[in-house]
Amino acid sequence: MDQKRLPGARKWARSMLMAAAMLLPAMASAADVPSGGTISVSMQEDASGQAGAADAFVDAATLALSDKGFTLLDDGHAALVMELVIRASEVGTGTGKVEKSNSDLMPGGVSGAVGSSFSLAVPSGKTRHVALERTELEMRLHRRGDAAVIWSGSAVTVRPADKRASAATALCNALLRAYPEQPETVIGVP
Repeated sequence: MDQKRLPGARKWARSMLMAAAMLLPAMASAADVPSGGTISVSMQEDASGQAGAADAFVDAATLALSDKGFTLLDDGHAALVMELVIRASEVGTGTGKVEKSNSDLMPGGVSGAVGSSFSLAVPSGKTRHVALERTELEMRLHRRGDAAVIWSGSAVTVRPADKRASAATALCNALLRAYPEQPETVIGVP
């Protein structure tokens, strides 16, 4: 009876060894991802067609990486390079609230008069049509001079086209929130 169980135990042990062998490279590669050091941020391509979008994404990535403990240096001097790839496309229109005017306090309105003038911003309750943009950010980390990617992630959001800076910050923060863990799928950002 013990000999009949033995082939099953061998089969189970063999399958466990194969599973461990498949997980070992994934665990080793996670250990290779640096948790600090010198890094530079560069745009591989700007497919968005928006000149200011690249600067907003580089600034947001720089801030998010510095929050993770990296020291940012210029291109060519850092040990690591984080490449950013932006893909943006218009996806239609939506409605947005009309922004309220600014509040301000001014000295008296008539010369020689005593007093001041105060203006309070009141929401109008009106809406306007805004262009919506689907923005996908892909980040690829590699060592300087080596094309092998050691960490990568991708995130996507749909926001008004005039809110690129907030989209850049949200996408970078979502991607680097769990760093050095590598996201297995594209992260959706509301």
